[in-house]
Amino acid sequence: MPQSVPHGDLPRPLRPTAGAADEAAEKLSALDEQLIAQLVRRIRLGRGHQLSRRAAGLPTTSLAQENAMLRQYVARLGDPGAGIALAILELSRPPSAPTAEQP
Repeated sequence: MPQSVPHGDLPRPLRPTAGAADEAAEKLSALDEQLIAQLVRRIRLGRGHQLSRRAAGLPTTSLAQENAMLRQYVARLGDPGAGIALAILELSRPPSAPTAEQP
């Protein structure tokens, strides 16, 4: 099973030098860029999947799949994982068509 986020264990602090702090900041920034790129990929795939379901005459979303995703995120990340999963699901929904009232 993949590793979950530890809730009680604190990471060991880095060596207390400015260089170590700068190195950690650079690594975090690079990791954030990778996470964003993967999220964009996931959002595009999710939107395409939903549009394919709609074109096939199926409901746009599968609540069973969404609930399974929520459970997976909570199992791995704890309660905050639910908020992350919900944000990803929201971003993955295709934009709605503008109504007559919208410009």
